[in-house]
Amino acid sequence: MSYQLPPWPQIIAHRGDSGPAPENTRLAIERAIDVGADMVEVDIRLTKDDVPVLMHYPRLEETTTGSGLLADRTWEEVQRLDAGVWKGSEFAGERVLSLDETLDLARDRIPLNLDLKTSDAILPSIAAVRDAGLIDDVVISGCQGECFGIMAEATADLGTLFNPDRVPGGIGSDAARSIVRRAIEQASKLGAVGINLRNGLVDPDVVVSAQTAGLGVWVFTVDDKKRFAELLAMGVKSVTTNWPARMLALAGRRSSSETGASAE
Repeated sequence: MSYQLPPWPQIIAHRGDSGPAPENTRLAIERAIDVGADMVEVDIRLTKDDVPVLMHYPRLEETTTGSGLLADRTWEEVQRLDAGVWKGSEFAGERVLSLDETLDLARDRIPLNLDLKTSDAILPSIAAVRDAGLIDDVVISGCQGECFGIMAEATADLGTLFNPDRVPGGIGSDAARSIVRRAIEQASKLGAVGINLRNGLVDPDVVVSAQTAGLGVWVFTVDDKKRFAELLAMGVKSVTTNWPARMLALAGRRSSSETGASAE
């Protein structure tokens, strides 16, 4: 059995509790668990020696003290980098996590959404999840057609979300909705458990179309309070946010000393 959505609207911590903490780090994941998030989304890329690690950007200088491409550095080299100080001096000492370390950290504590940033990360990530025995506690996102083909050959067990191609800027809303509807059809044919949509692409018609096709609607990245309430009213069942404590409080599931939210 693959991952099952909870009966309430699911709130996912985007790269961990990445509003206040450095993204994709142990601290961000621990904070997401502490505030009561339903799931943590993390980004996966490979090092030069094919170790899956948590990193959104291809270049190290974006979130670490390193420089150059992650793909040009070995895991041994990456472990020496600081992955927290870019966010603030108080976060110095955080380091890049491997997927294996992340799976151990999350075990029996919180499910994971693995956003695979490159196709070469698919098979190593599946192997890591399978070896950890966490098939039921993980979903895969970032997938389009090629990804589903690789996934189908490697496993039928992991729940997989379909990510539509990026909608070009400057096109009208009708054209954007048409692209999303085609993506819903494709996701259904590929056997996705849900469609993973950018916040701005979601409206009530899109939600109904996806649900009619048997797909869950997963939306990212939502930090605006009004928009969060609108999405829940549409029937969206999964929302990803940089500020999970705030959204949990808005949903009436967890009080938080944090108030307000920045617009997306």
